[in-house]
Amino acid sequence: MRIALVLYPACDPADLAGLVEPLARLDDRYPAQIEYCAPLGSDPPSEPIRPTHIGEPLEGYDALVVPGGPGAERMAADPAFLGWLGTAREIPLRAAVGGGAALLASAGLLVRPVGQRSYREPLDPTDGYPRHERFLLAPGILLAQDRSTALDLGVQLCEQLFGPQARDAVLSRMSGPVSSAGGSVEIAPAPGARKAAVERITSETRVRVALDLDGSGRREVDTGLGFLDHMLDQLALHGLFDLEVQAKGDMHVDPHHTMEDVALALGAAFQQALGERRGIVRMGSGLVPMDESLAQVVVDLSGRPYAMIQVDWQAPLLGAIPTSLFTHFLESFAVQARCNLHVRVLSGRDDHHMAEAIFKALGRALEAAVRIDPRRSGQVPSTKGILY
Repeated sequence: MRIALVLYPACDPADLAGLVEPLARLDDRYPAQIEYCAPLGSDPPSEPIRPTHIGEPLEGYDALVVPGGPGAERMAADPAFLGWLGTAREIPLRAAVGGGAALLASAGLLVRPVGQRSYREPLDPTDGYPRHERFLLAPGILLAQDRSTALDLGVQLCEQLFGPQARDAVLSRMSGPVSSAGGSVEIAPAPGARKAAVERITSETRVRVALDLDGSGRREVDTGLGFLDHMLDQLALHGLFDLEVQAKGDMHVDPHHTMEDVALALGAAFQQALGERRGIVRMGSGLVPMDESLAQVVVDLSGRPYAMIQVDWQAPLLGAIPTSLFTHFLESFAVQARCNLHVRVLSGRDDHHMAEAIFKALGRALEAAVRIDPRRSGQVPSTKGILY
């Protein structure tokens, strides 16, 4: 099966990250060829995924996937882009995350049902499509509301392409090692039930993370960004995690790629170390002051990636790092760790103090959430019976 994943300027790679992982979990019985496609003459995103096909008609594929993102509204009014996207009209299965549905509709690839208001508005089960769990289905159509449902969409896409047996195979392998296409996270098996070793290699960065959830706070961190090292030290110390992070990135460009890829690799390490998440407390919180700053972090290791980051940074830079990248770091971590993450700075004037309080609180919240609860006797802490 050939699957076309569409890239365009200012699309959201996080929409694709959760979706691609179930496809990468398919074994040899279910061959899935993932191709990243971009229109000719645009500047597609360079991180964390580069296009493999540029300007080629979207023909001969078995499935089409379109992400959302801040660029979706602009691309929905771009005739050249819509003309290129329209070459996918013969693809039998079309999927979209968030604002990607607006692009499908604008290209004539999504028939607007009676009563549907706008694909730029949040998807609603009353808008004409039958609701199936956390996404919307119609013949040949899969729509996920946002990045928090992208993982579910990926599992459903596997079922639509290969049948229920493929879905079951993916779910059974979701806690094992993965090597995804397109330069995404490569996870190597690690000894011990609560340890992980992750290596992420792209044309822009090389990141290695080793994690022991049942450690004592030992850490060895070298990312090339001194302030990020300081923050990861805080997370490990206050979370009682043994953590090693080594990163080399294209600092001659800017810190963006390194920050993002460290976050993705760190999140993947937590995902691998947690395994099936049996017996864990699952939810945790941290409330940490630092002088005038007070940060609250709440985490749910639910298997559903979602992040709400509420911080009013005071300056554009913290050390050599744009303060906006700390928000992006937390969002990227949540996607790969498959956790629901809420971060709020309740008070603060100094960006250093606010950032440090956040990472200390994150360490404490994660330490509480990953604890083994002996009363659960190894049971998955969910009425669904599975956290993936």
